[in-house]
Amino acid sequence: MSIIDLSRADQTVVVDAEMSVADLQRELKEHALMLGVLYDPASSMSLSQLFMHRHHNLWQGAYGYLRDQVLAGNWLLADGKNIDTGAKVVKSVAGYDLSRLLIGSGMRFAKCNTLTLRLRPLRQELYYYRITLADYLTYSHYALQPMSAIADGPQHIILASHFKLRRDYLEAVEHEVGERTTLNLLRKFNDAPGLTAMHSRPDSPPHSDFDWNSWHHPSSAINDFALPHFEQLCLALCPNGERFTIE
Repeated sequence: MSIIDLSRADQTVVVDAEMSVADLQRELKEHALMLGVLYDPASSMSLSQLFMHRHHNLWQGAYGYLRDQVLAGNWLLADGKNIDTGAKVVKSVAGYDLSRLLIGSGMRFAKCNTLTLRLRPLRQELYYYRITLADYLTYSHYALQPMSAIADGPQHIILASHFKLRRDYLEAVEHEVGERTTLNLLRKFNDAPGLTAMHSRPDSPPHSDFDWNSWHHPSSAINDFALPHFEQLCLALCPNGERFTIE
């Protein structure tokens, strides 16, 4: 469970899928590189668990979805055969990339042996800022370019950024507070993979027949209940600034 091959020039690494995310990040730090995934330093989660199950990358606004971190892989099929997918390059012209089919499949199709991952230059500092929900929805998300946007109560958002931002509507937050808020949300997702930002949903449904798994419902009462909460619930999973609508 270790690094098999590391290319600093190409910023790629081939690694045993059972290696923990925290151990990989610690070893990459010695080479001034990192995996573009927010991780919990205290967690023993393996790369296989991270990429093969329905986890979320809370840094996807800057580095993309989990699938975007995987360039290639070696897989064990149910009949005992090993196959290789993808290519050790950022842009492959080999046709359909089966790696993207297998990533997030919960190992229903194959067991992951090794992964070839795309790396990023190590960035040491993170700065945290608090912004009201109203200002966050008013000002350009792309102008702020946050690493993540995490709900801090019903009316505020905590942004993480690699840059020192100077905006009248931003309030600087102590690093420990911002990191704790972000890691607490990450741990909630890791404890229950597959859940969305609705994990932060209100405790009481509007009525006994309310279906938490579907925001698309003909009942106007449900839409009236969902709309005030919908934007803030989606912020954690939409750091790119996308918006969802209720029909």
